[in-house]
Amino acid sequence: MKIEDFTDSELDEFLRLQRLSYAIQQSAIDQLHDGITEREVARILMKAYRGEGVEAWFHLPVVLFGDRTALPDPWTVLGFWPTDRALQPGDAVILDASPIFGDFLVDTSQSLHHGTNREHDKIATADLGYRTAVLDAVRGGATFKEIAVGVDEELTSAGYENRHRLHPGAVLGHRVVKLERAVEPDQDGFDQTLIGWFVANAAAAAPPAVASPTWGAYAGSDHPPADGLWAVEPHIARDGIGVKWEELLVIAGNDVRWLDDAPPHLANAR
Repeated sequence: MKIEDFTDSELDEFLRLQRLSYAIQQSAIDQLHDGITEREVARILMKAYRGEGVEAWFHLPVVLFGDRTALPDPWTVLGFWPTDRALQPGDAVILDASPIFGDFLVDTSQSLHHGTNREHDKIATADLGYRTAVLDAVRGGATFKEIAVGVDEELTSAGYENRHRLHPGAVLGHRVVKLERAVEPDQDGFDQTLIGWFVANAAAAAPPAVASPTWGAYAGSDHPPADGLWAVEPHIARDGIGVKWEELLVIAGNDVRWLDDAPPHLANAR
């Protein structure tokens, strides 16, 4: 797999496909209504992604309604898969999918609420603040561990819960790659080679010789920001309402920027 030194044309393709993934998620958002279930929304997403040629996934679409967006304890990886939970007025909603379009892996997530939910709006605004904070910290040369710890300390002091600590590998972010082989998820919904690579590095007692593909508050991430494309996904919660966004960050030497200047979560906040 290719993990860095992406050409301009490859970055353009990642950008096109990230936007396509967001658009597919928006098409599902447009079909939300009272009583629709997580499983039904997941089927809408699967059909739309397959219509765009997706046959393999880093992980299958995740659909979370209501308090499930906050990943309530006790939470396991199986909790990410859709249930028969029906959408109710005011519910928080999270959509997350990591499709592989040909050779290109992308990972996108959107948060919203169905009807009025002012508390969700407040949490979403707070979560969006980490978009600037993370970018500034990477540009400042902080280690990936220092950035993850800083995000955790800031959100906790503001009265929020860190829920990305319950993501596989407890990641704030992870590498996005261009693949040289076809992959298919197993019955648990993850590509096992990729997720195994991530989780093994998250468990490392010290930084690996080659920069870890994971980005979290642990020893294996205690290295300077590494070149490549990184899916960043701060996930915070309060009082049973969870919010997250996910998009790709470009690191190429001194060129550090978000791949897209106007992702949906930024546009929706204006």
